[in-house]
Amino acid sequence: MVVRSIASGALRNLKAEVETGLIGNLRLEITGEVLSDFLLLAKSSLDQGTEEGKNVSAVLTAAAFEDLIRRMGTTFCGIQTRDELHKIVVSLKTAGVLVGAQFGTVQAQLQFRNDALHADWKKIDAIGVKTVMLLVQELLLKHFS
Repeated sequence: MVVRSIASGALRNLKAEVETGLIGNLRLEITGEVLSDFLLLAKSSLDQGTEEGKNVSAVLTAAAFEDLIRRMGTTFCGIQTRDELHKIVVSLKTAGVLVGAQFGTVQAQLQFRNDALHADWKKIDAIGVKTVMLLVQELLLKHFS
């Protein structure tokens, strides 16, 4: 009887947490923390001041950027499929998640993502990497903290 009562109480508590959004909020916070860790590693690599460090930083930053945009698409637009990234960005604009200059800034970084993840190092410089890092940080703070 005691076990049944404890289990019932635990289930009621879980249901209340789901209904109040606590579970969803926790998931968003954890996502933000993991992506922030990627950015810290990217910054550390970039701070080495070497070409290799810049390249590692570009890949980590591009991966964080893509993952963030995809998670935003899932969270704010209900996108469950692996749509092309530019379509997700447009959906986020249509849903009012990316507003004003933010939409153009995100859209402009899609090429950075392609260059970094396809190892086209001649097209990537440290300033471009820092720009995308700052953009990802801004979006994380706004939507995942």
